[in-house]
Amino acid sequence: MKTRDRILLCTLELFNEHGESNVTTLEIANELEISPGNLYYHFKGKEALLDALVDDFVLSTRSLLLSDDNPDDVEPEDLWLLLHLLFEAIATHRFLFQDLSNLMSRYPALRQQMQPWITALRQRLEQVLQALHASEHLHADDGERNRLLDALCQTCLFWLDYQRVCHPNDLDPASGVQQMLGLLQPWLDAEGRDWVQGLIARYG
Repeated sequence: MKTRDRILLCTLELFNEHGESNVTTLEIANELEISPGNLYYHFKGKEALLDALVDDFVLSTRSLLLSDDNPDDVEPEDLWLLLHLLFEAIATHRFLFQDLSNLMSRYPALRQQMQPWITALRQRLEQVLQALHASEHLHADDGERNRLLDALCQTCLFWLDYQRVCHPNDLDPASGVQQMLGLLQPWLDAEGRDWVQGLIARYG
């Protein structure tokens, strides 16, 4: 593995374990058993490391949020797959979502990276909800769909922060997917509700 990749992997692990604000570049260098100068050769400080990790996250989820799937041909199962892959990516970069608002306020470059991602997330979830409604799987008017969309986005963005505070031993992405499906379930048709209930039970 190239030194640059080793540095990013180690930084990700330390950020996830301790939080970005509690990790210094010196600690990263010590963990890797390289000199601070070698680390600086690849990344000119912690903000550069952070930028690279956020870029990796955005890239890893790009295909999920900018899908070319036909928006008129969406089933409840499609939403499950989207959420499953999305929450796995969030869990892999969990340091971001355990302190998102603070990181965005402290690092303007990170805000510029994440704001379009958040917009794309909302647009993708809105697309899925509209398609489920058009196919008569989802029974909610415009106002109800907007409120459901807000709840789904809030859960996706801040679930890990909530878990860290209230359930620190349960950071399994499956529980995030459960929460999202639970929000959707009451608005689905009978077949969709039964399917979601079975899926939630299997996740549990």
